[in-house]
This record gives sequence, C-alpha cells and structure tokens, in this order.
Amino acid sequence: MEPLPIPNPQDFTGAGPNYDQIEEVGTFSMSLVYDKRKFFYDNRNRKYYIGPNTEKLPFNLDEGYPDKFVGWKEGGGGLDKILTWILAKKKTHPTILSDVDFVTLRSHLTNVTCSPYDKAYKWKDLAVTKFNGTLYISAVPYPKATDLEAADSEAADSYSKEDLNDYRGHKFEQHLTADKPGGAPDPNAKIDLNDWFYTVVKSRLNTHNLLFSAEVDARVADDAVAPPACYVEMKTATMQSLEKGSFHKYKLKDRYVQSHLAGVPEIVFGFHDGDVVRKVESFRTDDIP
Repeated sequence: MEPLPIPNPQDFTGAGPNYDQIEEVGTFSMSLVYDKRKFFYDNRNRKYYIGPNTEKLPFNLDEGYPDKFVGWKEGGGGLDKILTWILAKKKTHPTILSDVDFVTLRSHLTNVTCSPYDKAYKWKDLAVTKFNGTLYISAVPYPKATDLEAADSEAADSYSKEDLNDYRGHKFEQHLTADKPGGAPDPNAKIDLNDWFYTVVKSRLNTHNLLFSAEVDARVADDAVAPPACYVEMKTATMQSLEKGSFHKYKLKDRYVQSHLAGVPEIVFGFHDGDVVRKVESFRTDDIP
C-alpha cells in the first residue's frame, strides 16, 4: 500500500481545476430490515425541506434520546451501495459506465479535497481497484484486535457520545423536514440512522469523468426544481464556533466542498450550545468561497 503525501497548501492557491457537468443519474434508499441494512432502488426515504419554524426556536436536540433512537448497524466506507445501484441500473442502461473514469463515494472525494488545507483531517486509507478501465476508490477498514472486539461486545448495549451527536444532527433535520410536500415536521418520530436516501451523480473534473453516491438530507417541495439543484444540506455547529470564527474557517469550508461536489445549492446550519438550537442560518453554496 502506497501512502498519499499531503502537499503544501500553497501549491493550491489560485484558480481550482474545472469541475462541472454535475448531473443526477439515479437515486436509491437504504433501510433496516430484520436487523440488516437493505438496498431499495427507489425514493422511499426522501424527505422534503420545510424550513425552520422560528416561533419554535430554541428547540432541544436531545428530546426523545435514547428511547427513540436506532443506532448504526453496519460500518460505512465501502462501495457496496453504489455497486448495487450500478448493477440495477445496468439492466436498463447497460452503458452507464462506458465513459466513467472513477467510481467512489462523495465522502472520499471530500476527504481528499480538504486534506491539503487541514493536516489534522482524519480519514481512512483508500484502496483503488482498476476494473475494465474504471478506477474504483474505497476506504480500507481498520482490522479489529481480539481484545477490542470483546470490549466492543460488552459496550454494545450502551450509548456513546458519538451516538448522541448523530442523534442531535438527525434531530435537527427532523425539525426542518416532512415526509411529503406540504407536510409538517414530526419531531416525535423515531430517528433511525439506518434510513438513508442517496443521489448518484456523474460529474467531470478536468478530463476525468466521476460517478459517485452522496447522501441527501432533503429536497425542496417544488417539483419544478430538478436535481441536484433541488437538494438541501442540513448541518449543526456550536454557537461558540460561530462567535469565535472557527466555524467559517473549518466547518463551513468542509460543508462547502461536500455540497459543491454534488451540486447541492443550499446548506442550512443549526447553531446550538450543546443540546439546544438557538439560531438557524442558510448559506448558498456558490456564495461561500
């Protein structure tokens, strides 16, 4: 395995590479069925963006935890989901990969893009496989030691700080979305980290054609707005980071890269002081740089 050196950030000043032709070529959903995550070639988990109800600010992100929380059942980073989508897509579009140079996940592209500007950025090793002329980029899972497996087993029924942070992020989304256009948010519903909706995107980076999947938080209710321009990203950040300036330096930069890659035009942030959202603010992706 070869290391990927992190270059000097000064080498990346000036205009960036040409990145365009962002097009959604499909969608899919993932849900938990009999304690296993299952692929669905449909939009069953798509949510609609309703927007914040300022009259309900502030609201508590810990409400319902842990009673209405279903934790993550399987790890991420592999290409199983996008490969399953490709196999399903090939039944109706056999040439879907004919001009594709790279197949990967948006998260891997985000990590690689941000690394030169933040050497503390943490991401797993990447594995690249070439098959029929296309390069497939996936994360390499770290092996578990036997003693760690035992510790993990003993702690399986407990909730971690990471679980709580995941719940808070999804709780924020729950307050701003509905299951159908014109619907109302249901902050009393359970939060299942295994329910996902994905877009599959083709784009072009200079002379390279990319195909990747990206998790989508919600779309606007107006059906006249075509994807990916209809999608909205929702994130949380601390009030302290906003007040001290680190939000714009780090968190907003990362979310800009994430949204720009998939052509998502709007990012909505909920600013909190731990468990309570005090402020909601929207950013247009193209205005962030």
